[in-house]
Amino acid sequence: MEDHFVAHIAGETSDTSQGDMLPLSTGKTQPTVPLGEAGARQLLRRTPISYLLNQLYGLWVFASLFILSLIMTRKVSVDQYGVYAIAATAYNTIAYIVAFGFEDATNTYVPRVLAEHGQASAAHLIRRMFALRILILAISLGIMLFALPFVAVIFAAIPLPTFEGIAQQLRSPALLSHIAPIAFWVLGNGITSLLIAVYASIMRMRIVFIVGSLAQLFLLALSFVTLRLGWGIDSVLWLQAIATLLSAAAFAIWQWPLIFTRGAIYKQPLRPVLRLGISAWVPNLIMGALLKQVSINLLIFFSVSVAQIAFFTLSFQLADAANQLLVSGFGGVGIAALAAAFVGKNHERLARSWQTLIKFETLLAAPILVFCLFNAKTIALALYPSEYGTVGELLGIFLFFNIITRILGATIHQGTLYVLQKSRLVVLAWLIGLVSLILCGILLIPHYGPAGALIADGISKIITGGLMLAFVWRDLPEKYPLGFTLRMLLALTIAALPAIVWHPAGRVMLVASGIVFLGLAIALLTLIKPLSAEDMQRIGEFKPGVVRYLKWFARGE
Repeated sequence: MEDHFVAHIAGETSDTSQGDMLPLSTGKTQPTVPLGEAGARQLLRRTPISYLLNQLYGLWVFASLFILSLIMTRKVSVDQYGVYAIAATAYNTIAYIVAFGFEDATNTYVPRVLAEHGQASAAHLIRRMFALRILILAISLGIMLFALPFVAVIFAAIPLPTFEGIAQQLRSPALLSHIAPIAFWVLGNGITSLLIAVYASIMRMRIVFIVGSLAQLFLLALSFVTLRLGWGIDSVLWLQAIATLLSAAAFAIWQWPLIFTRGAIYKQPLRPVLRLGISAWVPNLIMGALLKQVSINLLIFFSVSVAQIAFFTLSFQLADAANQLLVSGFGGVGIAALAAAFVGKNHERLARSWQTLIKFETLLAAPILVFCLFNAKTIALALYPSEYGTVGELLGIFLFFNIITRILGATIHQGTLYVLQKSRLVVLAWLIGLVSLILCGILLIPHYGPAGALIADGISKIITGGLMLAFVWRDLPEKYPLGFTLRMLLALTIAALPAIVWHPAGRVMLVASGIVFLGLAIALLTLIKPLSAEDMQRIGEFKPGVVRYLKWFARGE
């Protein structure tokens, strides 16, 4: 797997030259990274295992939070769980607001500075980013504890329905009565997320996997105990804060020798780093909070019933979960890999990395999305009571648009534009997408209700992804892998066709149909052969033994 990935990204034979060796991480063994091209290739070789560990960690976080929700729904009243939902939503919104895109900036600049100028120079940049993050978090903590109602007044003064919704959340009594643990939760998360970005930048995700998994286990176990003792939702919020603060402390201690390495021979100017961070902050805020919130506000504006809004929310969340399930591990790691590929302003290697990441995202995400699309009603009935049957129809609509967005490679284009220092084009694409969402929502929601909102969301994402593809197209010698994508979709669509006549009843039969789908897809891929001769050549340069297993999926061109 690792050599397969690197063969596509690096596109060249391995170089045994070590160059100037530099210590990279903590511990007794002191792993090293060479400078220049060899260092870039070494970071790229670590990408597969970093993705895998990040993916496993993401799946564990997803599962643990689901288990936590089950514990809470059985130990507290519906009203209390509603309070937690309000608090968690507010935390998520505030966390996006105070992030300022620092994680994206770290993932983009640290790998390049590390490979081109060494650990001391990278550490100098990390220290400055960390100091700025601490300053912003300290100010945010004071505002949350002592001045949150005044912030709500500012948001309410912005003449847009989305900001009025945020203002209402900030003024909520349920939020204000629990603001202390939420504030420290935001503090711990802000420190932890930046340190995780550093780990992703140097492709050392093993510590993140271990510490993060233990923190989630700590949260689950103590939440169960405190809720059994009758300490209520407030105890869970405090445990969330404590878990993130403990994780931050563990990450900082482990990275201490890296962060405080002295003797920088190069000091990265901070202005372009902050400019990229602010540019990344806008898309992150739009993706993480505004898209869904704008749709809900439009549904409310056009007097759509609460039940229909609930169906919209469930469909949106299910489709988003299916879309992210197996590719969330590329978060941070993907941008860092692109940044490492661009060391020495190597456009050809960056283009190969861009193309390879699109292929891998399609390979990992498309099967789940296509299967869910053809089984949307069955999945909805397996998860929810019969009165939620409408969710299945809505889910199918949004999954269709998510498939198009995913195979477009929008997330990869975004990271590539960051690396090319064209972050303003990312902002432009997302702002145009947000405007298109509002316009399409106004046209479609009065006639189609929540279906119209989901279509508007889907169109908005396709416009955004298409624009970013057009922006990145001019700078890369390699082009979008259309042949691979079409062959993958053809195989997956044919494999999913039995779902038109076979509607499995119950979760066991749904799993069985998934196994049948997977078997058919693999068989069809041996006939349609998505891999090209060039792909096989690159794989053979790094791992000749793998070629004999993959030759069944390659064309003999």
